[in-house]
Amino acid sequence: MRLLLFLLLTLLPLLAISEQLMVTPYRPTISNPAELSALRHLEVEFGAQSIQTGQTVERNSLPFLLKYPFAEQWGLMVGGEAWINARDQEGTVSGFGNTTVMLKHYQQLSQTLAVGIEAGASLPSARSSLGQGRTDYLTNLIVSQDIADLRIDINAGVTRRGFKPAGGERFMYSWAIAASQMFTQRWGLAGEFSGVLAEQQAASTQFLTSFNYQVTPQVMLDFGGTVGMTEATDEYVIFTGVSWLIAP
Repeated sequence: MRLLLFLLLTLLPLLAISEQLMVTPYRPTISNPAELSALRHLEVEFGAQSIQTGQTVERNSLPFLLKYPFAEQWGLMVGGEAWINARDQEGTVSGFGNTTVMLKHYQQLSQTLAVGIEAGASLPSARSSLGQGRTDYLTNLIVSQDIADLRIDINAGVTRRGFKPAGGERFMYSWAIAASQMFTQRWGLAGEFSGVLAEQQAASTQFLTSFNYQVTPQVMLDFGGTVGMTEATDEYVIFTGVSWLIAP
């Protein structure tokens, strides 16, 4: 009996710490929050999405992201597409996608305002018909603001492409503005506008909406879709996925 009591007293603080750990989902919005996930804990995001760019063009994939904060203000992210199946007028091709490796720095400016910066590269791990074929270099600036229970995430990114398109420039500029809120203890809603700009290339803009459901403090499910707002944007995307903080 004394041994059991001793074990309970020893484990209770550890259980309390584990219960306090919360998942920090980046998916499914294009914009990331400034925050890192739980320190020295692996967080996994995995999903499925279907992109429809026209009646005869379709792209289905399984996106993933691994996040690991190794210091108070620094984290490493590795992501990509575990599988792609693309179909167009010329046929169907499938395989592994490109792999993105990013280093992230986080700074809390106040109780309601935080900034983050991400920098890294998208590596050509996919076959040429499924990826860009060369290494792209990426940077992304994030500003996250809490207004009562409403969260606003603003992202502004720059991509230096590994190749220079004919008549264009290497650089692409991306932007995203997302608003999200938990409206019950378990259910949340997010809305987002995002787009990409590049010289000699039609601008793309889309609107995303999603619902998320918190299964446990460490597991969050999501589902939703996007609608293209310009001719250069995919007609629509539907997706579902999970964010899981691997905690003891």
